[in-house]
Amino acid sequence: MSNQEYTKTNPNISYEEFYSLVKDVKNFSSLTGRKYEVQSTDNEIMKIVRLFTDKIWPLNLKGVHQAYLNLTDFKTVNFKPYLNRTHSPALGLLFHVGLLIK
Repeated sequence: MSNQEYTKTNPNISYEEFYSLVKDVKNFSSLTGRKYEVQSTDNEIMKIVRLFTDKIWPLNLKGVHQAYLNLTDFKTVNFKPYLNRTHSPALGLLFHVGLLIK
């Protein structure tokens, strides 16, 4: 899957539009099938829990948005300049809200 190309559906989306897509998400999955539950979303931070681990991770939504705008290769390693440790959930979230398609 890492070599597959993905298509951006809204390559110039504003942060406001992006936030309106993600703010009501309650759960989503990574591309590897890990399930995440959203605990809360507050403007820039989405607090997510990977199911069965109970550890809460902050997902920086501004970082996800910037990665979406700037990246052309969506391998999770390429999210590193934009996010701290939440690369796989970020990619899953972009697919969940339809901003990336296979």
